[in-house]
Amino acid sequence: MASVTSRDVQLIVSKLSSDKPKSREEGIKLLNTWLEGERSISFCKYIGRNTALLKPNEIPHGKDISVYMIQNAETWPFLISLLIKCVSLEVSASKRRSPKLLFAKTLRIVVHRAEDTKFSGRNLLLLSVVKVLFNHIWDVLKDDARSQDDLSFQYEYGIILRHLLEVRHYQFHMTKRVYCSLVRLYMGKVETSLSVECSGQLNSKEDPIEKKKNPKEDVFRSILTLHSLLDNPPGDFPDVLREDIVNGFVGIFSYVRGEGKTLRKLIECINTYLVKDGPNLGCQSLEIHDAAQQFVFRCWIMTHDRGLKDALVLYARLQLNLTRGATDGNAILEQLLDVIGKELDQFNVSSANSTWSDTARDDKCGTLTRSQCHLVELAALVFCRTLMFGVLGQACVNTSRAPSAEKRSRREHAASHLKERLMKGKWLWQVLN
Repeated sequence: MASVTSRDVQLIVSKLSSDKPKSREEGIKLLNTWLEGERSISFCKYIGRNTALLKPNEIPHGKDISVYMIQNAETWPFLISLLIKCVSLEVSASKRRSPKLLFAKTLRIVVHRAEDTKFSGRNLLLLSVVKVLFNHIWDVLKDDARSQDDLSFQYEYGIILRHLLEVRHYQFHMTKRVYCSLVRLYMGKVETSLSVECSGQLNSKEDPIEKKKNPKEDVFRSILTLHSLLDNPPGDFPDVLREDIVNGFVGIFSYVRGEGKTLRKLIECINTYLVKDGPNLGCQSLEIHDAAQQFVFRCWIMTHDRGLKDALVLYARLQLNLTRGATDGNAILEQLLDVIGKELDQFNVSSANSTWSDTARDDKCGTLTRSQCHLVELAALVFCRTLMFGVLGQACVNTSRAPSAEKRSRREHAASHLKERLMKGKWLWQVLN
């Protein structure tokens, strides 16, 4: 296995720092030879050790190589600073052509290697440049008028962004301006990709360029990145962004038509946002539900995707908790009464040994899988909330008008429905007893 030397690294640095595009490209190719195969182990360990030894006042930023000691230039932050400069120059020079994909791929590989603790034994080695990286990612992604080759370039940057967001603490170094811009960007990407997929307007038979596009893959990648952004905000969600997120989800569901991994990830995305920012939404959570309800409940009954059903169970529970006490929240209860009843009816004693999802069984639930346990918990919440709604309505008779006949009928229907199913001995219904 070839061992890297300081001279090897300095040659890479020299080429990447050149004012000549050809020399910078040679530097990118030379760097890639050290990032592939067995040579990458020696190279990454060498750079990782040097980075781990840096003191805060010795961290290079790649602005002027001459002002730093040679050994400080042989670090991940310095190499990434050089790569950011190289990519920026490549993108700015690509007005009449697509930027070369190799530049983006190289930056993605370097970021991944730098955060691999097996090389240095340390984490957060990019802390000194992560803010610059986030700003650079936004600068590259904000130009949305891209050709097919440019989309591949942006895909690489989406992977870099997701990788950085997965590292704990890095998101706090992203400015609110960049964060809000990226969330709005990916909200728009998801909606645009879904509209393309929904309308089927890719004229693949007539246009060979359009034929290469894959809107399903586009929307899934965009949802993945949007999910990472919503799961890792740099603090509290800014007030100016909240309405844009709600309107974004409303717009997205106007184009949702089918199920599968895309819908499952989209529901998980909404669930993440409701967990993170739901208490601050107020009635805005119902705006999301109003847009999603028709598709969500139809899909809940028809789908065989157990992972999707798990996500829908969590979605329903979150919405119930967020609309507690809200008059408009009663509509969700009515919808869930019907759906939950049908869902519980699907299971009998023989299905007790069937696996709902890949999750492990919970010993506390006996023969229930974790997914079935979550369904039963939701069912208990729905029936208790429905019955309590009527009881509370009667308790308030002295301070407000008595519950209407419709509400009383709904409460009595829920009680009789529960009693009927328990008497029939349906398996999952018995768990509610």
